[in-house]
Formats: sequence, structure tokens, C-alpha cells
Amino acid sequence: MKRRTDCPGCGGSLLPAGLLLRRQPVVLNYRFRSVAEAQAVPRRDVDLRQCRECGLVFNAAFDPAVVPYDANYENRQVHSPTFRAHVTELVGRLDRVPGLRGGRLLEVGCGKGDFLREAVGLTGCAEADGYDTSYEGEAVECGGRIRFHTEYVTATGVQGKYDAVICRHVVEHVPGIGAFLVELAGIARAAGDPVVMIETPRFEWIVENRCLWDVFHEHCNYFTQATLAHLARRAGFRVIGHRAVFGGQYQWIELRLAKGRVRLEPPGVPAGVRLSGFARAARAELARLAKRIRAGRKGKPWAVWGAGAKGVALVNLMPRLRPMAVIDSNPAKQGGVLPGTPVPVISPEDPRIARLGLVVIANPNYAAEIRASLAAVGFNGTTFCL
Repeated sequence: MKRRTDCPGCGGSLLPAGLLLRRQPVVLNYRFRSVAEAQAVPRRDVDLRQCRECGLVFNAAFDPAVVPYDANYENRQVHSPTFRAHVTELVGRLDRVPGLRGGRLLEVGCGKGDFLREAVGLTGCAEADGYDTSYEGEAVECGGRIRFHTEYVTATGVQGKYDAVICRHVVEHVPGIGAFLVELAGIARAAGDPVVMIETPRFEWIVENRCLWDVFHEHCNYFTQATLAHLARRAGFRVIGHRAVFGGQYQWIELRLAKGRVRLEPPGVPAGVRLSGFARAARAELARLAKRIRAGRKGKPWAVWGAGAKGVALVNLMPRLRPMAVIDSNPAKQGGVLPGTPVPVISPEDPRIARLGLVVIANPNYAAEIRASLAAVGFNGTTFCL
């Protein structure tokens, strides 16, 4: 596939240095039930480049045709108390939106519908619509208050006024991100200028923690806060709120349609978030991590806790150092096989956990609840967080 040579966000020119990861699995949050299926997952290069004008980091080799966002796509985190607390905090922000109680809510990219259900339950909105091609379940729920659509929503498909539009963990998956944000502004215009809220990972956190395992084919875009704000303004929004959330891993931006022309000042690329520096530091960190795993396991089998994107990416980045298993609290993933590997996904109650020498925690936000779960099944080995 031909690599992109300009920025998909603003059309700007690119910095010369990038980050190339050869032949990575094209999908990490996908359910495979056999080793043969998991190892047959298509692979593509991840060729990260960075725009010198807006700072967007993106995969110039991204191939959207090979990423299946269907019912087998599974990225729910609601089985974690820590993540449920995060969702409750976000819903609390929604609850402060004027008119939403008794009003209407639209979610662009609702996944399996978990966030939308909680939002409806806690905000008391009268109606909600969720759009996602990976949704599976009833089309109408909650006595007709929630409607799910297994398709993409566009401005021309918006039916009536909405009081808020939510778009969580979508923009990092969209290759034509500049055009998508313009379409999102069109959706807001068709919906009567509601508050638009976007949540997505923060590239600052990835850089600060040297997380090469936070780079994978599914995510074709990586935004600093300055980049996301600039691209939103460029699409016709004004920023009314913007902050880091979930321990700094994510960012939450609140937008309204701009009134008239907005003067745009591209943020450029501060030295602290340059892709070239991250690439060097992250590769060195991966080498240190491999040494730490070999020492920490003390000759015993080891495992990763977390069959989400971070855990799957990590296992694929270290093919010569396979864990015995990956542990995950999501029943939909248990009994499956990690994409691109022969590694099984097991439950937190699996008796084999007690025999492990090391458990590597893929996301530090979940460390406390994971360590409590490990203690409950008699694990006496070592743990550490990525």
C-alpha cells in the first residue's frame, strides 16, 4: 500500500524522522477462538510520521480495508471497577450539560453500548441514539429510550435536535481525521449545536512513559492536547473545555460550533513530544523491559494481565519471550487466543496463576485491583507495571 506523504489532519508537511514497526497485527481487540485463526491475522507495517505544523502523529501505512469493525471486535473494559469509576466520572460531566436531563443524546461510535446505557441511566435523558458497526444486541432498549444502529452516522442522517454528542475512542481509528472532524461539525450543526465531547488517548502520556506497546495498527492517529484542539478548531469548533483524564492516559475535550471565523495558529511540535525522540526512548525501554521480565520470572512461567490493546501489542513486540497466558477479566475474551500469537486468554480465577513467577500489568491504572485479585488466587510471585 502506498504510504501517505502529507498530514491527514491539516494537509501539512511531515518531519523527516519516524517510527517503523514491521508486520504488526492489524487488529488487537478482536476475538479469535483458535491458535490457527489468531496467528492468521493479517499483518501490516506501522509507519508513524509526524506533521511539522499541527503535530499529529499518524500511521502513513495504515490500511483501513483490513481492520474488521464487526461484532467480533471486543474492546469493553466495564468489567474493571477502576474503569467503571472513570465512566461514572465522565457521565457526571454529561449530567451537567444544560437540557440533557429530559433531552436527547447521540453517541458516534458507541461500541457495544455500555457507555450509552450508563449515560441514559444516570443523566435521565429521554432519548439516545448510538451508532457503531461493531454493536451487537437489541436494536431498542430501555423501553424505547435507547436506539442502536449498526452503521455509521453522518450529518444527513441526523434526525432532530440533540443536547449532547459523544465521540469516545473513535478519532484515533479514523484515517481521514481532518475530514471526519469536519463531518462531526456537520453532525453538530444538524443536531442544533449541542455540546460535542471527544475522548481519545494523549500522546503526551505515551511519550512520558515510553510506551511502544501503545502503538499499533488499529490506532492510526495519536494526538497531543494541542494537536486535537487545533484540528477541532480547524474543523469549525471552538474549545470550551479540555483536560487530561484517566490518570493522564486520555484527554477529554468539549466543543461547540464556532461563531464566525476562528484565527488558527498551528501548534507545531514542541521538543518534548517529537516522534523521533519517542522512537529512540521507546525502543530502549522495550529492551530494558525484556531484561526485567527474564530476571523477574525466576525461571517460572509468566503472564501479562490485560488482553486489551496494550497487552496484545506488548506480546507481539516480544515474539522470543512469550508469556504462558494473558489474564483478563472480560468474559468475552476468556478462552480465546491473543491476536497474532498462540497465547491463550485466561480468567483471573484460573488455577494456573498460582504457579506463575511473574505477572506484568499492562496498564498501571488497574494495578491495585489486579494485585488484590492475584492475592485471592494464591499468587506469590512478582508483579510490576508497564
